[in-house]
Amino acid sequence: MSNDQKKLISLTLEALRPFDLNPRINRNPAYDEIKASIRQRGLEHPPVITRRPDEPFYIIASGGNTRLEILNELWLETRDQKFWNIDCYYQPWDTAKSLDEGNLDCLLGHLIENEKRGALTFIERALGVQRATDIYRKIHIHCSQNELTMMLVQQGYCVSQPTLSVMISTIRYLLPYIPDQLYGGMSRTTINQLLALRSLAEKFWDAFTEATSAPSGQPYPLFEDVFALALFHFGDPAAGFSVSQVQDELTGLISEKLNLHYNVVALELDTGAHKRRAFFGAEPVPVLPDISEQRPIELSPTDKKITEKNSVAEQEAADTDDGYVSPVAEPCREDSSTGMDEPPPTQPATSSASRKDDLTEITSVDIDSVASLIDQMAWELAERAGLEFLISPTGNGVFDIADPPSGLTNEDKIYWQALAFLAGKLPGSAIIWRQMLIGSPQTPAGFSDATLNTFFRLLGNIRYLYTLQRPEE
Repeated sequence: MSNDQKKLISLTLEALRPFDLNPRINRNPAYDEIKASIRQRGLEHPPVITRRPDEPFYIIASGGNTRLEILNELWLETRDQKFWNIDCYYQPWDTAKSLDEGNLDCLLGHLIENEKRGALTFIERALGVQRATDIYRKIHIHCSQNELTMMLVQQGYCVSQPTLSVMISTIRYLLPYIPDQLYGGMSRTTINQLLALRSLAEKFWDAFTEATSAPSGQPYPLFEDVFALALFHFGDPAAGFSVSQVQDELTGLISEKLNLHYNVVALELDTGAHKRRAFFGAEPVPVLPDISEQRPIELSPTDKKITEKNSVAEQEAADTDDGYVSPVAEPCREDSSTGMDEPPPTQPATSSASRKDDLTEITSVDIDSVASLIDQMAWELAERAGLEFLISPTGNGVFDIADPPSGLTNEDKIYWQALAFLAGKLPGSAIIWRQMLIGSPQTPAGFSDATLNTFFRLLGNIRYLYTLQRPEE
């Protein structure tokens, strides 16, 4: 039902209450800006309200709890009637539904409204979704996680099943130990990395403790307690936080409790290596030709001079007491007739078939090998945003990427868009840019290799310039 179909009514603040199942826990980050706007201009966007059966007061139906809190503050500060008497869109409670069904509708309304503004942290969204699923399970007993996902989507709150699983795991495994970090805005990427680390460590712990007995004869401690102890030092936001620090702490604790060398445990908890093996299988071992069959490398005159110069410098360094030789710039030679610097010797031309492309490290001409490397590089790039599960191989050699889940941070969205651009999933002007940059199996790229190489060097130099111009922190 749209706002123009709802009934516009005027209420006083005493007749209105916030929604008691509001998913927001933290103060709205835009609270001060919203308050300043309402102070100057009044309430420009009336909230949507409803009233439960047999309750004497109205509640916020879908978004608006922050505005209600601000109105109460401004009324106490100013006693201005424009903050006491407010207009609202009234949406009647659906009496055909049970109280639980009505509460579920309101809760989803708040989640959807906040989703549009991106104003909730991941843990707030997770707790809101958990509350919604608890209500739904109360109505529909024994429903599956897939059914829960479908229900949320049908109600207008789009969440994928992997995201729902991450939400449940975050509440169960992380929230009891690092609540301040989560409420402080810990990103989905960091949460994914922590959960992946925990899963990997638990599998290793279970396999080892099932196969061996503790040397002391006493049972091994519970893995849950070991993981909680690893997170204990990072519960305070002021202490700083990084997944690598948690991994180091957890590795040390496991090695101590299981009486294993630290490096043995560290190898088992390398999440990146495990993911790559699971996705691509064992990495192939390159086969090098026998030394007698390897082609000798012919050095250009300039390369020979540089090699000879380096050899002399190394010998001089070896002859000194401390092994250090002060670098001395070689003076430029001048042409006696013109006084201009002597140009470097001309490099011998090489054919495109024999030279190694400056833009790629791939030397194989086998299509399957090149396609496999492209898949792996795309997977590694997606992993930086916690989106590696969206990458899949294709029949044409270039990877595919699935649609992104809801709730991505702006940075993670950029990663997805960049990969979707390379996979040919973005429409519009992106198609033209893709053709210019990488082309297609039917037509070559619009930009030549030399142009593209210059383009990327230009990017690098601009980035370096900005680094020099950036003030030191």
